[in-house]
This record gives sequence, structure tokens and C-alpha cells, in this order.
Amino acid sequence: MRRNIIEKKIILVVDDNRINRKILGNILLTEYDVVEAENGQEAYEILNRKKEVAAIILDIMMPVMDGFTFLKKLPGTPYMNLPILVQTGSSDNENEQRALDLGAWDFVPKPCAPNILLSRLKNAIARSQLNILDQVKFANEHDALTGLFNRTKYFEETRLLLDQHPAEKFVILCLNIDQFRTFNFFWGEKEGNQFLNYVAGLLRKEGMEADCCTYGRIEADIFSICRPFDEEIIWKHSEEVGRKISAYKQDYMLRVSLGVYVVDDPGMDVGAMYSRAALAATECRKKFAPLCYYRQEMRDSILKEQRIVNEMQQALDEGQFIIYLQPKYNLKTEKPYGAEALTRWQHPKKGLIPPGEFIPVFEHNGFIGKLDYYIWERVCRLLRKWLEEGKTPGPVSVNISRVNLYNPKLVDLISGLAEKYRIPPKLLNLEITESTYMENPAIMREVINRLHKKGFLIMMDDFGSGYSSLNTLKDIQIDILKIDMKFLSSEEENDRGTRILASVIRMAGWLAGASGYRRGSGNKTAKGISRRYRVRLCAGVLFCTSHAGE
Repeated sequence: MRRNIIEKKIILVVDDNRINRKILGNILLTEYDVVEAENGQEAYEILNRKKEVAAIILDIMMPVMDGFTFLKKLPGTPYMNLPILVQTGSSDNENEQRALDLGAWDFVPKPCAPNILLSRLKNAIARSQLNILDQVKFANEHDALTGLFNRTKYFEETRLLLDQHPAEKFVILCLNIDQFRTFNFFWGEKEGNQFLNYVAGLLRKEGMEADCCTYGRIEADIFSICRPFDEEIIWKHSEEVGRKISAYKQDYMLRVSLGVYVVDDPGMDVGAMYSRAALAATECRKKFAPLCYYRQEMRDSILKEQRIVNEMQQALDEGQFIIYLQPKYNLKTEKPYGAEALTRWQHPKKGLIPPGEFIPVFEHNGFIGKLDYYIWERVCRLLRKWLEEGKTPGPVSVNISRVNLYNPKLVDLISGLAEKYRIPPKLLNLEITESTYMENPAIMREVINRLHKKGFLIMMDDFGSGYSSLNTLKDIQIDILKIDMKFLSSEEENDRGTRILASVIRMAGWLAGASGYRRGSGNKTAKGISRRYRVRLCAGVLFCTSHAGE
């Protein structure tokens, strides 16, 4: 037959006198299980063996470790909240005061009436359980570091605030600290936590100044506030908070992105309201602005991006991405010479999608790496087809994205395709952008050198658009420079742009003539590049009419 067994709570009795322990044990055993210790040290050993102790009855005067030393060791341990009843004499006021100062909960006199002992113990355990419940509740609702409402509780309290003030116009603010991860890297987690508490203090001050307000820490370095809408006050407080955060460390630049969503539908889910404020905060970082208001276009842009993400793999699998070949011309002979492969998305329902809509999304989520390989293989197939038809195609250039430039298997992937389709490397030109090179020159130099050894020509796109173009020419062996026609888009009457361009071309020609690398490798030599691509008397530059990614 099965019996329901109710486990009794465990009481730890700490006393060096065996008779006293026996007396207390006989009283307690009617309602509790009892564990005994002869001194404070033995009591700690029992606790460390993970005994589920509900309360402790502690004597003061003991050998090895007395009661006062035991109490001193409790703070900061897992047992610091255990109720402790100290045994004292009837006139031991001094020791009682000292025990209270060290964290004792209550006292039991020596000798003690059984009913008084049981009542005081029961009350102490009940108070302890209430404290535990309060602590659990607080921990579930508040951020452990700052003490502010956590995300869930902040949303709940904001919902109550909006419901209680239906006639009030409210605003949700999303406060995001820019460069905080780098701050943590430089100064360490401890200093980072101190800074987050500093920001939390600014929010508390904001909350106290508002008539009705909720605020909380959403995650990491992101905070949020809900308060009545007053545009002037929001701008004023935004400037004040930005100034105080910037001044937090004089030798490190910190700035705030403040996204603002004016609540136009109080019945909307608070999480959705916050998401709109967060979108506006993201817009701040894009525009390098301290404050931005949410606009419907932001949401439309996110939804549009998500639709692209939802369909991108299927589009790749079904071959919806097609290649457009933009002709290139030899400006000396004025005849076509190869082409550049451009990507378009031929959607079965939406028609032709321009790359400006999907390429940035793919670059952001990393899918561009798959698309790159897809295009490289399609170009190799096309070149092989032309060669088998007896044609003599010029080189076709393809783009290499940032994602693939950091792929350790890049050289093997490209050379593998050339070998698979029996394509001479000179027919497959590889384009990188100057800005990509500047992100990590050492890695790029290594990758380019390995591609050169495989026989590929490297083209630098967008040359002149970066900040270190001359350093780029000095440090890296680029075969061909591509200069965007926008370089000459100035409406000024003079020809300064033309002169600068001519100087760049002349300088590139000198570098090409002076380098002499890879002669006899089966590719265009530097001298050959000079002869093939030139404008007037200037050598070494391929001059295209549109951006490579367009």
C-alpha cells in the first residue's frame, strides 16, 4: 500500500554541549528533522554538503568556531538568508545586540519553554519563505545589474500606464548606446557595468521628473522609456542625456541613438510599439543623428527586406538570378573587349528586381556568399560554351563580396571552378572594392597574391572613392583600376576633375610599367595592361560607365 510521506523541514542545532543538543532535539522532533553540529566549523561543513536546512539554532560560546564568527562568515554565501535563532542567557543584552548586528533573526533563552521555541522558529521560517518569494518576484521582474524593470515587466507596466491614462498622448523611447561593445573591450566588463548603472540612474531621474512614466532595461546597452509626449521636453532631455553620456569618459567617445515612437494606437501591443522605437534608433545610427522619429517607411522597409530573405534561397535553387553582361571597350581600338557580369533577380511574380533592392540585404545577412558562387559558376559555364562554339571571348569580370574575401577557401573555390569548366584564368577577371581592401589590408594582400599565382587578374572597383587610394596603390599589386564615371559628374565649368583623373591614370601607368611582376605567366603583363587600357597618353586604367554592383 502506498503512503503519502510529508518531508519535515530540517533544523540545524549548533551547540558544543551534547545535553543541550539533546534537549532541543527532543522539543523539535515533534515537528522537524534535526541535524546537530558541535561548533560553527562543523555547521558550515553540514551546509556545504547541501543539506536543505530551513533554520539554524545557534549557540554563541563554542570552541573551534564560535557563534559570532559563524555569523560573520554568512554574508555572501548561499546561506546568508537562512533564519538564525541565537541562544542567549536571560540578561545577556550585550551579546544579543552584537548578534543582531551580525544578522541574527531572533533569540531563544536558555532554558526555553518548548511552545515558545516552536512558535519563534515557526515565525522565523514563515518570514524567511516570504522573503524568498519577494526576492524571486523581484528577480523575475527586474534587471539583475541595474535594478530597473526587465523587458517583460516594463512592457506589462507600460500596458497598465496606457490603460490608466487613455486621454494622454504617450511616447515610447528606445535609448541605444553606440560603441558600447568596444567600450567593454577597452575598459573591461566591470567598468562597462558601472557605466550601465550610470545610464540607469539617468533614466530614474527622467522618470522622477515625469508625471507618469515607466522605464526599463531591455537588453545589454538598450533601455526604453514610456512617458507623456512633449516634443520640446524630449529634445531637451535627449541633448542632456547625450551630453552626460558623452562626458562619462573624456578619453572615449560615447554617443546615444534615441528612437522615438509617438503612440498613435494605444491598444497596440507594447512590444510592437517598442519595436518601432527601436527601428527609429537604428535610423539614428545610419544618419549619425542623436534622435529620430519613427516613420511608416521604416516598417515598410523592414517588411520588404524580410520578404526578400524569405524568398532568397528558393530563388537561388530555381535559378531566378540571371546574368546581364555589360560590355567593356578597349579605348585605344574602340572595339569591345570582354564584359562585366551583373546580377538581376527575375522574380516569377514581381518581374525584374534591381540589385539595389536585394544586394544590400544579402550583404547584411551573408547570403551574398552563395550568390557570388552562383554567378561565378554561371559565367564559367557561359565562357566554356563560347569556347566550344569556336569563339574567342574577351575576359568577363565578376565581383567578389566582402563575405567571400574572408572565406579561407576562396582561392580553392574560384580556381576549382576554372579547372572544372576548363576556363583559362585570364578569361575570368576578379573585382574587389577599395573599401573592402582597406578593412583588412594584410588579409587582402595574401588573398590577392594567391589568386595572382593561380593566374587571375585582379581589378579594383570604386578606386578613388576611399580615403587611402595612394596607399592602396603602394601596398597592393592590382592589375586594373576601375574608376566610376561619377568621378566626372561635377557640374563645374572647369576641367579639374578631368585633370585629376588624367593624373591618376598616368600614375597607374607608371606603376604598371615599373612593377614587372608575373611576366610570362600567361596573363597580361604590366606592359600589356598599359597598351590595352589607356586614355590619351595615360595607361593602366579600365574606365567603365557604371558601378559594378548596378
